[in-house]
Amino acid sequence: MIAAAVLYAVEFVTDKIPYVDNLWDTVHTAIRPTIAAALGVLLAGDATGLEDALAAVGSSATALASHGVKAGLRAVINLSPDPISTATASLTEDLLVGTVIALVVTHPWAALALSLTLLALGLTLIALLWRAIRARSGGSSARSWRSS
Repeated sequence: MIAAAVLYAVEFVTDKIPYVDNLWDTVHTAIRPTIAAALGVLLAGDATGLEDALAAVGSSATALASHGVKAGLRAVINLSPDPISTATASLTEDLLVGTVIALVVTHPWAALALSLTLLALGLTLIALLWRAIRARSGGSSARSWRSS
């Protein structure tokens, strides 16, 4: 438990610093899905063969998707000139994770619904933010390539 508390403290602080959080997310792109796969197999219990594989792949894919949304949103947020936005985003993420974990214990189906909703909202928000950034910077390179 002490190791988990120390790692959480490092994550909590690192996640509030612009660009350091992007480096942290880059490293965790391999770590989070790998740990999720291991947890998926462990939670599957006495499953053998295909069940183990499905538990590992499903857990890993879910972790990679949620991590991709987090890292993608953070990459966009760090382009903002507002220094408060990184800390605000991080605190919002912390609150949402706590909410989902509390729901997992008390209402697992509600936690699943909330998680899927947050994933869909995150993907939509990434697309909208990237579109806004590209529009502000004068358009995409693909558009200028097509017009040549």
